[in-house]
Parts: sequence; C-alpha cells; structure tokens
Amino acid sequence: MRPLRALTRYVSRYERGTFAALIVGPYVLIVIAATVYVEIATRQPGSQGLEALVLFAVTSPTSELLMFLPLPDPLVSLLIFTVAGLLQAWLLWLIARGRRKNKASGGGLQLRGDRDSSREGP
Repeated sequence: MRPLRALTRYVSRYERGTFAALIVGPYVLIVIAATVYVEIATRQPGSQGLEALVLFAVTSPTSELLMFLPLPDPLVSLLIFTVAGLLQAWLLWLIARGRRKNKASGGGLQLRGDRDSSREGP
C-alpha cells in the first residue's frame, strides 16, 4: 500500500495529475504488453518477424524516426523501441499533468508583495 499511497500523493501535486495518470498508465501497459508479445511471438517456429509491426505501431511516431537507424541485433532494436515508447509516455505525462499546485494559497508563508486583507492601512 505504501507505493500506491506515494503515487497518489505525487499525482495529486499537479493540477491535472489524475487525468494524466489515467492517460499515461494504460499507455505504459500497452507498450510493455506489446514488447512481451513481440518477444514471445518472434521466438515461435515459423515466425517471419512481422509481429514486430505491433510494437512499431504502438511506439509510433518515435519508431518512425528510429527506423532510419542501423540497428545491429533484433534484441537491441526491441529494447530501443520499448525505451522509445516509455519516453513517449513520460513526455505525455509532462504535457498532460499541467502545472504544480500552488502551496502558498493554503496558508503558507506570505511574501513581501502579499497583502493581508484583515490589516488596516495602506
């Protein structure tokens, strides 16, 4: 329960943190599931490797850029496409989470420019 509580505390720090987590979480699971599927399917006898198109489609548009790199080994390319998908998930998290919530509005320290409405005078 501790990791779940820490995750919810971290997500709640941002304006749209739960929304971003609901988008990014399933995408990460899809990338990992596609990686496992491709690894298992390409090891089967009679496989021509076309199963890798699933991972290519899931990690697109980054995979389209990686297509131009000369990748030496299928295992290395599987790892690179997986990392690319996880990088896309992280970028999506950064974009979707919004700004960090302001802690000062909840009764924190007052700054010099802040004025207290209960004080009288200019």
